[in-house]
Amino acid sequence: MRPMRLKKINPKDIPAYIKGGVASIGRDIGRMRGTNVWIFILYGLLLDTVNNLWRPFSAKFLVRLGGGEFEITLLNALPGLVAAIVLLPGAMLFRRFTNRQRATAAFILISRAILLGIAFVPMLPPVVRPVLFVVLVAIMNCPEALSQTSMQSFLGTVFEGTTRGQAIALRTKFGQAIIPVVTIITGLIITYLPSTDEQRILLYQIFFVAAFIVGVLEVRMFNRLKVSVPAAPARSSDMALIPIIIKDRRFLAFFIPAIIFTFTWQAGGPIFAIHQVMTIRATEMWLAVFTLASCAAAFASGGLWQRWLRSRGNNAVFVIAASLLSANLIFLPLITNVQLMALFSIFTGFSTIGITVAILNGVLEASPDENRMMYVAFFNMATSISLFLAPFFANALLSFVGDTYTMLIVGVMRGGGAVLIWLAHKRSKTHQEGALS
Repeated sequence: MRPMRLKKINPKDIPAYIKGGVASIGRDIGRMRGTNVWIFILYGLLLDTVNNLWRPFSAKFLVRLGGGEFEITLLNALPGLVAAIVLLPGAMLFRRFTNRQRATAAFILISRAILLGIAFVPMLPPVVRPVLFVVLVAIMNCPEALSQTSMQSFLGTVFEGTTRGQAIALRTKFGQAIIPVVTIITGLIITYLPSTDEQRILLYQIFFVAAFIVGVLEVRMFNRLKVSVPAAPARSSDMALIPIIIKDRRFLAFFIPAIIFTFTWQAGGPIFAIHQVMTIRATEMWLAVFTLASCAAAFASGGLWQRWLRSRGNNAVFVIAASLLSANLIFLPLITNVQLMALFSIFTGFSTIGITVAILNGVLEASPDENRMMYVAFFNMATSISLFLAPFFANALLSFVGDTYTMLIVGVMRGGGAVLIWLAHKRSKTHQEGALS
């Protein structure tokens, strides 16, 4: 892999970069209006709106319901366990649907209906509120994981080749424009409008209901995606595909290092949440500011990651983003107040958008067109198992060595994951060159 040469940025040029990013939105809209790419972007904006009406504040909401560090760990871990259990059986079920688009839409709607149920949790006795909230979020990840896995496989039918990578990058770029708007408005309202904790909880309930309503619109937009030929039901045995997937060297070359890094990435989730909510005492407003800073950086850098994706390939983008996320956690112990965390979130946002695009595009590149649904489900099942185990691993480290050493250990492990990705990419490139010669 050629060394990456980064252009030195003059601080005076930053406004011009931002202006250029905003101007590019208008050009993108004019070029894509009415196409599948445009519908996919609108669907993504509604999906991001649903998630950011509540997810950035979920740990804080849990604390306000009476939860502590263990409940925060469960909040991060249990959704992964649920997804790990249902993904492969669910993928086998999806392969038997004659209209997978309609089935995917139905599972999205079920997931959004559970958000409506969460709105009623604060009405129950205080002793059951924290656990019930965690359980409902975990249960919600059953239809959510199935619908998103189907959606990822669906992208292979709707988009082909470079168009798919561009659609994913553009959807991510536009999402970074809407996420901070939703989050900052929600954070402002929750922080400054109520005068009591009871009123603040009521606002949370209103936002859960709003997320359900937007979710209905999300389903309608998803159904507008145009697919020329509906996917036919599977003819081959579902279980017979598992050994094929496990022996697929091209898929494994991406899968193994990606899963190892994903485990270390997911282990950072509860560490960040606990550090923000319980160590530096961030309010809902500051949580919104963190999201705003992160998304602004992601939006401004979206075009850069897209150019790197085209010029250097997905694996190179993965290595760069993984390396940056490793440094992210190593430097976290130095963040001792909310103001520094807001600045630090800029670096986080820049790194996260790169790894998000690289993982989604990478698994689609590594999966063959035939049986892609099962490949994606297998990958997502593995990431879900990792999502379940990683928070407990982080929580155990927190108990044994404390906050600072936990951040350093997981950060170094991330660095090791980045090295594995680079080695896998180098080995794959060597094999390709040998085959050509």
